[in-house]
Amino acid sequence: MTESSPKSNTVSLRSSLLAGWHIFQAGSIVYALVVNGYLLVRLTLGERWPWVALANNFAPWLALGGLLLGALCLFARRRWLLVPLHVPIILAFGVWYGALFWPSRVANDVQAENSPRLVAATYNILSARSEPTRVVHVIAGLDADIIGLQELGPAHADLIAHDLAAEYPYQALHPQLPVRGVGLLSRYPIINQYVLPYPFGMLHMRATLDVNGLPVTVYVAHPPPPGNALSPLTYDDDRRNREITVLREDYLQAEEGPLLVLGDFNMTDQSDAYRAMDRGLDDAFREVGQGLGLTWPILRDNPPRLLPPLLRIDYIWYDTAFIALDAWVVRDNGGSDHRPVVAELALVAVPQQVREDTSP
Repeated sequence: MTESSPKSNTVSLRSSLLAGWHIFQAGSIVYALVVNGYLLVRLTLGERWPWVALANNFAPWLALGGLLLGALCLFARRRWLLVPLHVPIILAFGVWYGALFWPSRVANDVQAENSPRLVAATYNILSARSEPTRVVHVIAGLDADIIGLQELGPAHADLIAHDLAAEYPYQALHPQLPVRGVGLLSRYPIINQYVLPYPFGMLHMRATLDVNGLPVTVYVAHPPPPGNALSPLTYDDDRRNREITVLREDYLQAEEGPLLVLGDFNMTDQSDAYRAMDRGLDDAFREVGQGLGLTWPILRDNPPRLLPPLLRIDYIWYDTAFIALDAWVVRDNGGSDHRPVVAELALVAVPQQVREDTSP
């Protein structure tokens, strides 16, 4: 029996590394071609094909993959061929998200000078799995004037009503397990409120608040998640899109006064459904937030969570009566699989008399 020499072992190792490097370069080309094909179809056809709608959810991560592969391809002999293949998705990321890394709030601050301020929040509390005491602690820490809750169950609603009665004297809670319940907590009087009727699978609600003498309409919304959410061929967001269309066309477009919409929309900011919402309202985090603002999913605390959230699906929408001053995602999720989102807003469309009465 002969033993291999150190020289032959070194040659074998080099051959393996070289083969691995060639496989990496081939994989990089395949990745770039697939991603560029996605960009082309998205640009020309939108979300007509299920796999495009699914890929839209992970667009930032596709760009991150292109950036990493492009950087590694700088060490290839054929870098002149490999690196440019990844440029389109990197440029697309810059167009989609560049402003979120260099937000400008100065103009908003000037325009909102002397306008009443309010802080709004949205929080999917996942009552089916979270502990009520932890959720109440998170809600109290938000220190928001208006909080929309999704996936509100009876046990959580009872504890919220009891422990937060002093902080939020005006409450409209509609608990329903496992994931259908919604609620609204407010420091401002609730003039009226009701749950929207069919066709909504999960509860949606509408309320009118008295904000320093001005009626402000607030919706708490929770469209359903897509079916077959990880299958490129059978991904199905039709029901979600239909509910968002009904919400927009039958309710939101008919509102005339100051309007806020708080909710877990189960859509990302690259979806066609998002663009439809954005045509009539503004997304607070998109306007003044910083970073990607990822809110879901948060893995359970035990075992310790190792991965960050992957998607941004929780939103605070507002109409032209408001200006967004700041928006942020809260890290403490209270055992939910969502992180809360908070936004500071200025109510600029205020009658002069109300403005004078509420000015400091």
